[in-house]
Amino acid sequence: MRKFFLSLLVAFPVQAQILDLHSEIRVAKTGELIVTERITLEGGSKASGLERELPLAASVADVIRNGHPEKYVLDGERLRLGPAAVPEGRQLYQITYRAARRIAFLGDHDALHWSLRGGARMTAEIILPSGVPARQIRTEASGGEYQSLVRDGRAAFRSEAPIALVVRFPKGVVDEPGIATRAHWLFSDYFGASLLAALLIFTAGVLYLIRGQGRNS
Repeated sequence: MRKFFLSLLVAFPVQAQILDLHSEIRVAKTGELIVTERITLEGGSKASGLERELPLAASVADVIRNGHPEKYVLDGERLRLGPAAVPEGRQLYQITYRAARRIAFLGDHDALHWSLRGGARMTAEIILPSGVPARQIRTEASGGEYQSLVRDGRAAFRSEAPIALVVRFPKGVVDEPGIATRAHWLFSDYFGASLLAALLIFTAGVLYLIRGQGRNS
């Protein structure tokens, strides 16, 4: 029995260790993000394939491993890279994707919220669309110890623990969406639920009419 459990432990795949994770986040004037993740990890015969969780409705531009295009599958928010097992040795991945609707438009300023997690060493650089003076950029993070640096038009973070970071900047740096755009987003988010509710209401109405006719006959 003991040998059986040991064999299970040996055969069970383990997640490849991410040694270093760097995220470069470029914020466009429109609010769209162009994100490039550079991931250094240690593969092995028992290491399972690499997976990353992307923002909602993100679109992948390309995935590169060691300088060559890599196959991937995007299933909802989960990105699966390459083969089922990460090849032996140190591997360098580069993932580039676009993400929208990540800017929070607040009363007196706007902000980008981002999660940094998954690596032994993690860094992130946020590049704003215009040269905002460093004194007008505010940074904060929660979840673990971190270091941050602000320069004109950009902010950088470094941490060895998962953190949720925030970069705040003046209004007008990113174009705020109008009422029509917000309405389109709302419709897109709740179209499925709205359609289901309409079908249920329609069905209930039909049943009510059928029962009413049955009582009258």
